[in-house]
Amino acid sequence: MSQAPYSIHPTVRQLLTSDSLAEAQVVVGSDLLDRQVSQVISTIGTQPRAGSLVVTRSDALSKVELSTLPLLSALVIVKTSADYATGSSAVSNSATAASKANSAAAAGTANSAAANAVPSLVDAGVQRLIKRCQEASVALIVVPSYGDPAQVIEDFRFVFLRELKHSSARLYSVMLSIVLEEGLDGLVETVSGWLNRPLVVETAEFKVLAARNMGATPAAQQRNLREEGANALRSYQKSREALTPGTAPHRDITSEVNMTPFKLGRRLVFPVPLSDVLVGYVSVMIRPQDDEIALCEYMHPLTLACKVDFSHRLKDSPTFSVTQKTLLKDLLSGRTLSAADQERLDRHFGFDLCDGFLVFAVDARFAEDGKATVSPSAAVAYPDDTYISCEAEGMRAFVIPYKEKSSEPWLTHAETLSARIKELNPGVKVRLGAGRLITTALDLPDAYGEARQALVVGSMIDADGEFLLGYAELGIKRLLYLIIDHPESDRFLEENLSLLEAYDEEWESELVETLRVYVEHGANLNSTARSLFIHRHTLRYRLEQIADILKVDIDSQEVLLNLQIAYLIRDMKTGQKKR
Repeated sequence: MSQAPYSIHPTVRQLLTSDSLAEAQVVVGSDLLDRQVSQVISTIGTQPRAGSLVVTRSDALSKVELSTLPLLSALVIVKTSADYATGSSAVSNSATAASKANSAAAAGTANSAAANAVPSLVDAGVQRLIKRCQEASVALIVVPSYGDPAQVIEDFRFVFLRELKHSSARLYSVMLSIVLEEGLDGLVETVSGWLNRPLVVETAEFKVLAARNMGATPAAQQRNLREEGANALRSYQKSREALTPGTAPHRDITSEVNMTPFKLGRRLVFPVPLSDVLVGYVSVMIRPQDDEIALCEYMHPLTLACKVDFSHRLKDSPTFSVTQKTLLKDLLSGRTLSAADQERLDRHFGFDLCDGFLVFAVDARFAEDGKATVSPSAAVAYPDDTYISCEAEGMRAFVIPYKEKSSEPWLTHAETLSARIKELNPGVKVRLGAGRLITTALDLPDAYGEARQALVVGSMIDADGEFLLGYAELGIKRLLYLIIDHPESDRFLEENLSLLEAYDEEWESELVETLRVYVEHGANLNSTARSLFIHRHTLRYRLEQIADILKVDIDSQEVLLNLQIAYLIRDMKTGQKKR
């Protein structure tokens, strides 16, 4: 990762200027105090993070730990009152002289007068570390504790976190200036150069707003991203409520709490929350050897700056609020909304003024060579100016407010909506599933589930055509949909139709289609013969053949029911393969 001109990490020198650390004595490395501190820890361990500042007692160090000294920004030894009593006789004149020289060179960093006043800080234990730190080019600092050594460690941590917070605020200020002057494109270009990493900013609908060497989230990962984002949002809301219980949630632009990023393949994704909903994502490409903590320290201010840009975009939106669209999608997907979000949604769409709702699931596709083909969602324009809709699970969900006075059936609304979509998109084919009429907004998830099932079942039966299908009209297909992938459905289909299909294939006959029409016409000989354009006696002969091949009583009601179900399963499986 290339070094950004605005570093977020404080230097060792900055930490030592604090009043609480004024008596720190620089024993070795007064010229190394401008190194950045990535974290403050009390034990080195076997593999510390590069740039760590270790604050510990000399007797807590081991040879294994000392082998990792080159990774540190500085080593701080805490001296207790017991060390002063036992260590003063072991002071080396050369070490004391080196101590004074280093302290004088670090003027403005450590209090040299205090260092000269307490030469006993450099005892035999510290002398053993001096040579090691000189060889590793690491600053060695000694601090008197005058009490509990743990307090010195906490002082360093407090000063580090304070400086880190100030640095983060300065970095955010810089990024905010860039986004306000140059827009998201300028911000992404700048930060991507700092980090030497591809970056992308996209909306909750996966529309790219700004990117450098990186595209939108792949379609195969979008569902996982939504789920991970929803989980991160819930954790974020709980954290904010714990910090500021009882306060209004709309002040999240300046919130102290950052949303937890998550990995998605080679992406590290930072969700962008606004008004307690997710409005977008900021993603950075990562490599296995990357320091993710360091990336986060730059990405969190970047996400905050992007949040400001998202906020401005929403204010400038002339038609549909992305925030409310996201809330609607969450509601239809079955996610629980807070009372405030539910009230905001009702007020925005006027749900509280309706007698009921119809929910439609729509799949619009452009036709090529007479068949409907999948088209990018951006290529299909939907009438969002007059309808309440949002993208959901690869299709479009529409909520139609219902008035008892109008008493129009769902089909009338569906036909009007279909005609409007076709008007906006000449050549498009519209397939629509409708849920049953509901009376409260709380039932919207159930209604959307019904509409989606009607759309899926209709697509299975008629994969290439258009249809407007209501859930209440599915009949037994609702049950077959639940078991269509079960092995028993394959066995049922084989037991009832496989022999007839094999006969047709061998003798090039049309018995399967003849039986289908006969079943569809309720076993009526006359209407079936007319539909097939054959004589009634010819039909009777074919039916006798069918009964002989299948070894069934073709006039039995139970047999006819089994055959009807078998044809439905056959159609749904055929349509499922086409999809």
